[in-house]
Amino acid sequence: MSTIAGQSLFDSGPHRFAHGRVGRLWAPPLRLDSLQDRIVVFPTNVELVIRQTGRLIGAGEADLWAQVAIIQSRCEALLTGALVDNSGTTWSAMTLLEFAPEPVADRGRAISLAYAAVYARLL
Repeated sequence: MSTIAGQSLFDSGPHRFAHGRVGRLWAPPLRLDSLQDRIVVFPTNVELVIRQTGRLIGAGEADLWAQVAIIQSRCEALLTGALVDNSGTTWSAMTLLEFAPEPVADRGRAISLAYAAVYARLL
């Protein structure tokens, strides 16, 4: 079971998490600029980004789209809190920034919808 700010929004179906880059913000030298010959490291950290992909599964079409509406409203409200993945790993102060459902639901034994969600720790 995974949660964001104590809310279990995506547990109707399978999903996985991918950790984004961490470290410092930096810029390589420009090849066209003969004056810039070194890498510039800025005095700030890169925001931590976690990407989640998965499927929402509904008992019917109305149930599936109700789940999408709830997630969309939380995303638009910039839901912020601890993000806990399926294995219990916790990232504090994460914000649900983006929810991107596929345009078409799949029908089989259950109705489902693929999606991607992006969380970030805003500095």
